[in-house]
Amino acid sequence: MKETISSYEDLLNMLDSLLREPTRFWDDFYSNREKEIPFFTNKPDENLVSYFEKKLLNSGKVLELGCGPGRNAIYFAENGCLVDAVDLSKESIHWATERAKKKM
Repeated sequence: MKETISSYEDLLNMLDSLLREPTRFWDDFYSNREKEIPFFTNKPDENLVSYFEKKLLNSGKVLELGCGPGRNAIYFAENGCLVDAVDLSKESIHWATERAKKKM
């Protein structure tokens, strides 16, 4: 990789090289849906739920970066939000999409 970024193309190449390995890692991570994931439960983050219950958040547009299997994105949608959820991992996006369709 070049050490000097002098063009838009150089910038894109640098970003591609930085994201390539994490993408592979997360795809591998989410490909086995049967394994225990200590930080993932099939429910939304407790703080997010609390914010909605206390009316600190209400419906609106949401962009969730690093959505994983969609637990928070689905909760936002269930509470009337228009949600765009993205993740480096295609596997996690497939999983989130499947989970969201089951909720419909």
